[in-house]
Amino acid sequence: MRTLARRPFNAPLRAMLFVGPAVILLVGVLNVDTPAGAIVALLAVVLLVVVTFFSGVLLRAGVKGVSFSLVPFWGRRLRWEQLARVDVEEVRPFEDFGGWGIKGSQRRHGILLSAGETRTVRLTTTDGRRYLVGLGDGAEAAVHALRESAPPSARVEFTA
Repeated sequence: MRTLARRPFNAPLRAMLFVGPAVILLVGVLNVDTPAGAIVALLAVVLLVVVTFFSGVLLRAGVKGVSFSLVPFWGRRLRWEQLARVDVEEVRPFEDFGGWGIKGSQRRHGILLSAGETRTVRLTTTDGRRYLVGLGDGAEAAVHALRESAPPSARVEFTA
């Protein structure tokens, strides 16, 4: 699969991910009195830094289908024959879905993967499920790249 778009978490979301665990780790590190505990604390700090600074929304496509994820937390793959429509939709993450990250909404009938963006690529399946991948200004380019990645046999409607 080829990466079509990647949107890292924005600064406020990174801060929310980092501050709570950092405080807990700081308290834990101050109470470490064994070498094994120090190694575990060091690994936890490295993991926290990796999650904080390398997380984001990722959209990929290949011959078999489309993959989208909120790295490293959640991901989903859809085969081309499962897709009915791909387009761009403007959302309000807090009002429509209750925040950033991986959010579901009965009102909007879909799942949002957002790193703080309001412009999304909406992937609608043949059974009516909707996945919204927050890519900001890159949403139109991502729809175009998905159109180019789709095999000729795919019966997907693309609008950007």
